[in-house]
Formats: sequence, structure tokens, C-alpha cells
Amino acid sequence: MAILLRFFRRFLLYKAPLLLGLLSIPLAQLADVGITLLVGNSLDRAKDATDAEWIQTVLLWMAVYAVGHCVMRFYQRWLIVVVSRRVEVDLKNELFKKLTSLPFSFHDRSRSGDVVSRLTSDVEAVRMVLGPGIMYTLGALIIVPISLAILFTIQPLLAVLMVLPMFAMGFTMKLLSGRLHRQSTAVQESIAGISHRAQENFGGIRIVKGYSREDQQARLFEVTSAENRNNQIELGNARGLTNAAIHGSFDTTFAVILAVGGIAAVDRTLPVGDLFKFIDLTLKVFWPLIAIGWILGMLPRAVASGERIEELLDEENSIQDGDLKLDVSEIEGSVAFENVSFTYERGTRPALSGISVQIAAGETLGIVGPTGSGKSTLLNLVGRLFEADSGHVLVDDHSVRDLPLDTLRGSLGYVPQDSFLFSEAYDENIRFGADGEISDEEIDRLIERVAMKDEVAEFSEGKKTLVGERGVTLSGGQRQRTCIARALARNPKILVLDDCLSAVDTETERQLLGSLQAAGHGRTVLVAAHRLTTVQRAHKILVLTAEGGVETIGTHEELRSRPGWYADTWEQQQRTESLAQSIEREVAEAANASAGRQA
Repeated sequence: MAILLRFFRRFLLYKAPLLLGLLSIPLAQLADVGITLLVGNSLDRAKDATDAEWIQTVLLWMAVYAVGHCVMRFYQRWLIVVVSRRVEVDLKNELFKKLTSLPFSFHDRSRSGDVVSRLTSDVEAVRMVLGPGIMYTLGALIIVPISLAILFTIQPLLAVLMVLPMFAMGFTMKLLSGRLHRQSTAVQESIAGISHRAQENFGGIRIVKGYSREDQQARLFEVTSAENRNNQIELGNARGLTNAAIHGSFDTTFAVILAVGGIAAVDRTLPVGDLFKFIDLTLKVFWPLIAIGWILGMLPRAVASGERIEELLDEENSIQDGDLKLDVSEIEGSVAFENVSFTYERGTRPALSGISVQIAAGETLGIVGPTGSGKSTLLNLVGRLFEADSGHVLVDDHSVRDLPLDTLRGSLGYVPQDSFLFSEAYDENIRFGADGEISDEEIDRLIERVAMKDEVAEFSEGKKTLVGERGVTLSGGQRQRTCIARALARNPKILVLDDCLSAVDTETERQLLGSLQAAGHGRTVLVAAHRLTTVQRAHKILVLTAEGGVETIGTHEELRSRPGWYADTWEQQQRTESLAQSIEREVAEAANASAGRQA
């Protein structure tokens, strides 16, 4: 419960509408009780009345009470529910901002489906209890004591007998509260599992279909769904017992009224008007109690959801903002690594060990090495997507830990291995990289710079064509070049390219590298690559070992002349490219010869 009280403080940010909504509750309940008393007293008066003129006055007062009751009911619901919706939006925004600020290490260990579940269904569960739940609870806390007090003044014995089933109901619900909490937590976790399973399969649908694993994944989804079904059934059983206790108490109470009150009415010891009050006020007592039962059924789930949300909000960000006062415009672009080491959170060995290299502003550093040598990891340390365990990463001789994150990352144009595009128009994906507005003419120049002009012209709606989720409608090479255009849209001081030319052919690569070299004059470029032709023009090339250490550093010509991984790989890649070109020529010659014979 304490956790829900912490979330309720967020409602106090909207004090005026919340207060008006809360004030509407007792006014609505008093008007409701007023109608019951008015009708009950009128029934008793009608028994001895000799005329009907007084009925007009009664009807007038009933209209006043009814209108007041309706208006107050509307405002209590409208104001309180609106506040709860505002709090819901605020909380979702805060969670989203928190999630986007957390480092890669958090997202690496978290399931996306679980994160989405906390952002949606968990927030909704908390809102329902703290919004409508408080409205119904406060209404019950007002009308139940008032109604019971009136009933005790009419017939104390009957009132006592009526209250006993209520205590039985409360005792049963107390016994079931622990089970409700456990099952609610299990339900929330299994819902997150379903969301994760679905998102993973839809995101990787090409892999699923490519390996013909639709049936296998469907069976796995069935297992996850069955787990959720079983948890929902267990929760339903617990809620069913709660509802049975509530309605059993409700029915028992009316049996008492019928037995005791009916006899008293026959004996003329209980006026008809008072019997009506007993019946109507009992209904007014039990319907709020039924609503409270519904709330208590949701309460364990809301507590479990609140704990999951709080866990996310309390997640510590290991990467804190630097306090050095420096603007993006003041960054020149020199980069240095001084004895840098890094180990992943669940890693068994260092991904990088003792890396030292520096590059002046406006120069290009190529980073190469065997698969798994830490090329991408090294680039991620520049923008503090991960934090180095030891050593220093410097930009303009400032430790990246001291730079404000907005300044550091604002000076970078980052193109990761995973060429991610948003499900937006093609040009909007490029605009995403810009810090301000850019014109259509600049978009066209960027498209041409990354060798996409002819291909974009063939799109159904040109640069306004909607790309599919994650850019699924584009080829791998098209996505990579689009991501480069997005990075260039920022006109960054430091361009970080993480093996982002792997999906383009060698001719397109030459064209693109020439364009980037012309566009990158005065810009620092850090480029990791498997294909060594990508880095051969770099001012300096860092060669990493398979263990994440430094094998050697030099220019392309220097490294070719030294025995080692770079020289061996260069020769191998050149032979492979030469062989591919020979095959292409032979295929072209064969096709031309065949066409000549047919002619």
C-alpha cells in the first residue's frame, strides 16, 4: 500500500480539479440518501393523508435532489478520472524519458516486452486503483456510515443483524488478499512474456520465415500463452471467491431484512416507510461495498504493478552527466584513448584491454581486427553508450566523463552496425539526425552524397515514400546509406561509422567513400570495418587482436609491409575480390556470346 501512496502524490499536482472532484462525492451521496429519506417519509405520510397536494412539494424536492445527485455524480467522475488520465500521461512520459536515458547495459539485460508492459498495462493498473478506485472508496466511506447510522436509529436489532454478513465478507477478503497479490504479480509477468515473445517474432519475422520456424514459434507462443492463461485462471478463482463472499453477504443481508423486517412490518412495529428505507439504504450500502470488492480484487495487481514501475524509476543510471561547461560549437574533434579497458556486465573476459591511440581533429581513424575483437565496443565508448572500466577516453583533451552528454553526443554523427530506420517517410528518417530544420534541397544533397539519388527516384513516392518498420522495405545497403545521410544531416564534428558499408558493393563503396571524403574535410571520422578497402585512406589504422588488445597502429602502406593480421587479410580480400571480378567478366562474356548466337 505504501507504494501506491507514493504514486498518489502525483495526483496532488492537480489539486484544484482533484479537490473539486472529491468535494462532489459527499454532495452526491447526501443527495442520494436525501431521496431515500424523502420517499420513505412520504410513504408513511401517505398512509394517513387526506389530500394529495403535499405530493407536489415532495416531487419538487425529489427533482432538486435528483438533479443535484446527477450533477455531482458527473463532476466527481469527470474531474477525478481526468486527473487520473493526466497522471497516467505524466507517468508514462517520465518512464519513457527514464528508459531512453538508461545506458545500453540496462537494455541489454532487459526484455523489450517486459519494458513495454511496465509502460502500458502496469501504469493502467495503478491508474485504475488510484483514480476510479479512490472515487468509489471515498463514496463508500461516506454513504456506508451515514446509511448505517440511519438504520440503527430506525431498528437497532435489524441493523446489527444486517452488519454481521458484512464482517464475514471483510474477513474472507482479508484471507484472500495474499493469494490475490501473488497471482496478480504472476499475471503481470506472464503478460510481459507474451508481449516479449510477440515483439521478438514480429521484429524477426524474416528470420522466422527464412528458417521455416513458424510452427515452432507458434508452439512457443502457445506455451507462453498457456502460462498466462493458467495464471489468469488462478487469479480468476481468487477473484471469484471474493465476489462470492460479497454477493453471499448481500443475499444474506436481504434474507435477514425479509425475515426480521417483514415480521415487524406485519406486526405494525416497523412502518412501511422505514422498511423501504431499510431496503433502499441496504442497496446503497452494498453497491459501494461491491465496488470496493472490485477494487480490492485489483489492488494486489496494482501493488505488483507499482513495484514494477518503481523498480524501473529507481534504476540507477551509471552514466552521469558531466559538469564541464562546454557547447557543441566549441568542440574541435580530436579523439584519444589512453590505456582504455572494458568488460561487459555479463562478460567472462575483457572486450577491450589497454587500448591507446589518438587522432587529431579532422583526421580519420580506421579500426579493424578479427570478428569479436571489440571494434564496435571501442566506438561506443566515445559517446559514452558504455562507460570504460579503466583508462580515459578524451575529446579535445577533455575526458568524456566531464563533458555534458548533450554536448558530447551532439558533436557525434553515429552510424551503428544495426541500420535502424523508423516507420516514417524516407526524408523524415534523414531529418531525424538534424538538430534543427533542414530544407528539402539539403535533403536532396544528402541523398546524392550517399549515392541514393537514383534509387530514391524509383521509390513509389520518392523521398516521401513510407519505409516499413525498421526500414524493412529497403535493402541492407540502402538502409546503411540512409543511416549515413542521417548522421551527416547533423553536420557533426566527429563522424562514427561502425562497419556501415558492409552491405554495399565495392563500386558503391568507392563512390560513397569519395563523397564522404569530400564532405568530411575538417571532420574527424572514426570508422570500424571488416572490409579493409573502407579504411585504406585513413590517416591512421588501429589493428585489434582477437582478445581486444592492440596489435599494431599505422597507415595502410605501413601495415601492408608488416607481417601480421592486416597484411594477411588484405591479401586474402584482394584475391577474393579479383576472383569475383573474373567470374563477373566471364558471366558477362558468356551472356554476350549467347545473345550474339540468338541474333
